[in-house]
Order: sequence, then structure tokens, then C-alpha cells
Amino acid sequence: MSPRSRTTVTLPDDLLAHARAVAPGGNLSAYIEHALRAQQLRDAALALQAWRVRAAREAEVEEFADIFGEDVA
Repeated sequence: MSPRSRTTVTLPDDLLAHARAVAPGGNLSAYIEHALRAQQLRDAALALQAWRVRAAREAEVEEFADIFGEDVA
């Protein structure tokens, strides 16, 4: 288990009420941790996709340079 830190977060009343109502066993911290981890994965997926697009473009430029024998960048 990783170290834990206490923090304060301000949320709209309706969102907080919903989270409290659906938190498993009333554990709001676990519910919010789950939501943040899910967002963390989505953020990582977006970063990975951007990296793949850049890598593919760099590979295309290298391929054109090999074909045409010059710097096409």
C-alpha cells in the first residue's frame, strides 16, 4: 500500500451528494481514489497515443529521407 496524505477538496454539493450515496460501504476516500485512478489511466492513454503518433511521423520522415536521399524534415 502506498503512503497516504490527507487533503481538502471542494466539490459542488450535488456531486458530493452523489459520491457519498454510491461510495461502497460509505468509503468516500476509496470512491474518489478509484475515480482518480481511472482518470490517471485515461491521461496515460492519451499521452501514449500522442507519443505513438509522433513516433509514426518520425518513422515516415526517415523513410522518405531513405527513399529520396535527402533531409525531408
